[in-house]
Amino acid sequence: MTPANAQSTGWVRDGSGRMMRAEDATAENMEPSQLLRLPCHVLREVFGFLDAKDVARAATTCSTLREVNRSESLWRRMLASKLGTQAEIVLPRALPDERYNAGESKDEPAWKDMFRFWMNPKPNSLEWAEKARGEDLESSRGKFAARYLHRCTAIGDGNKILLFGGQGSGADFFNDLHLLDLKKTPLSLEEVHASGDPPFPRCSGTLTAVGVDGLPGVEVVALFGGSQGFFEGFSNSLCILQGDDGVSIENAAESHRGLTWKEPKVVAENALDGVPDARWGHSAVSWNGNLVLFGGSNTQHCFNDTWILNVSADEEDPKRLLATWRLLKLASDVRPPSRAGQTVSIVNDSLYVFGGCHISDVFNDLWTLDLNSPNPTWREFHVKGTPPAPRVGHAAVVLGDRVVFSGGRGSPTAGAFGTYATADQGLATMQGLTFFEGGFAMLDISRECWMPIQHPIRDGKRGVAFRGGGGDGPTPMDVDGEENDFHMPGLGMDDLEEGADQGVWEHRTGHVMVPAKDGLLVIGGLAYSGDFQNDVQHIKVF
Repeated sequence: MTPANAQSTGWVRDGSGRMMRAEDATAENMEPSQLLRLPCHVLREVFGFLDAKDVARAATTCSTLREVNRSESLWRRMLASKLGTQAEIVLPRALPDERYNAGESKDEPAWKDMFRFWMNPKPNSLEWAEKARGEDLESSRGKFAARYLHRCTAIGDGNKILLFGGQGSGADFFNDLHLLDLKKTPLSLEEVHASGDPPFPRCSGTLTAVGVDGLPGVEVVALFGGSQGFFEGFSNSLCILQGDDGVSIENAAESHRGLTWKEPKVVAENALDGVPDARWGHSAVSWNGNLVLFGGSNTQHCFNDTWILNVSADEEDPKRLLATWRLLKLASDVRPPSRAGQTVSIVNDSLYVFGGCHISDVFNDLWTLDLNSPNPTWREFHVKGTPPAPRVGHAAVVLGDRVVFSGGRGSPTAGAFGTYATADQGLATMQGLTFFEGGFAMLDISRECWMPIQHPIRDGKRGVAFRGGGGDGPTPMDVDGEENDFHMPGLGMDDLEEGADQGVWEHRTGHVMVPAKDGLLVIGGLAYSGDFQNDVQHIKVF
């Protein structure tokens, strides 16, 4: 039977909403698609397994799927899938301009706009949301002194951050522990005390949360290596921070009791390989409950070795943990040049090494290693786009399939943005690496490309950046590369050149960076002015 409206037009819609010739219409194909019989909330779940291009194509087929495409929850879910495990930390629960009832509105969903932003961020899309100094965040539980080369690790669900050690002014080295709870408002840095023999004060070690084989669900924090300065010797000591009597380390830190530093029994899986040499400036990440260590240096060597540390229950001594080091055997002699001060990030079971230095040679190369491969092999990872300038002492955060880098210092290169150290001597000029990098670089692993460097705005204005690589010194530039006499509100250029403390928003090294609500937090570091910082910067991304 031919539908009545076909007599005048010759065309009809089938059960899926697609146009078809009337002579091809049958009772069978005029029935609604089984897919379209599903409730809208189920369709949104189905769409959540598609990529953005497939969702867009499906939305062109009929009004029902077009309406599903306009769902706020669908696009929030799709963005969350891009951000991986960090989505619950960084994404807001809702956006102020969400549309809950689409009706006939032609406006795009707010979360779809946010998804588009993340996939292709425009310049100046990030924002300095707020800044608080350490004294503003202090509680009765202790002071967070200005420092750099401190270390941090997320514990539990990732919303609690432990910070350890670092170096401050006057050659002060720290071995204190502080807790930053990302769910608390306002934020506070609270000193946490642990029993047992405390680790010696140090900087530039690594602090990494790992699991314990044989004790399901148990998490501990491993502190490895570090130093009290280049001429004071280096360490390969391993200390373990754990909760007492079955209490999780997360709950113990939150309650400020029940934490203990312990020395594990350290062994080598292969006696010929031994254990890692003493070092600082190395990097460590957690992978499948184990610790993966790369690089570092001491007075005799700069390293490019890769180690795996497994922590397990000691069958011979139930009250002690067993720490087993294994040198990763590579299928090829190809590997990154030896270095220290790099970042190592892990995305989809692969390591990504960026930057670092060997004495005064600074790198901006990118290397990757598939840890799941039966024949692990380092390869240089060549991607599209312009890489950030060579640097050391920068920080990195993984957000899904993207790595975000900030800060560090090196030697100025053509096109680099940053500022020169204003101190004549001291740590800010060490090794002659006096150019402090600016902006936030993003590496998209899936698309194998560098995104344009982001220079966050503050008070609705673009911050000043100095371009390196030229003539008699830095030339003020805006983030589009045009000459600009704009400077930070309330500060003269003389203040910037003298390193006025209130002007140090970026251009720092030896800081830490963590995912946080709506974006990122940068904590502490050494500024281009030579001043140690104890502030917490909030960079709004979402």
